[in-house]
Amino acid sequence: MVSTPMGSTTPLGESPAADPVTRFRGIVHDVLDTAENSCGVEALEQDLERALALLQRNPGLRPQFETELVALLDSMREGVVELISFTMHELRWPAVAEAIASRTSAPGGNVSHLRLHEAMLDAFSDSWRDRDLYARFRAEE
Repeated sequence: MVSTPMGSTTPLGESPAADPVTRFRGIVHDVLDTAENSCGVEALEQDLERALALLQRNPGLRPQFETELVALLDSMREGVVELISFTMHELRWPAVAEAIASRTSAPGGNVSHLRLHEAMLDAFSDSWRDRDLYARFRAEE
């Protein structure tokens, strides 16, 4: 949170004047930062919900958001798997799925990253095995 001169607080990247892509980058920053400093998805859920809501509210910016999400795939920082899995289980954007799939088929890739990419691809399925980790998807069962 950032304090404004009037004493109100606004989550990083969520200034009303910020464009949606900039706000999304701020939310991504919050997710990755929280993931680095916590254990379990519960600490991430509020920011994951913010990310999903922003993506859903701005369908015309989907190509830019897809670019942002795909760029995260190569960093594999803490929180990337959760962010992509959570948002893509709901949205199921083919361009993101294709980018993940291309990384699973790359010869000689890092085995740890391969498993993480496979876990993200699993989120595109109705039978995603990690869905029950998140309150949003437990409620659907």
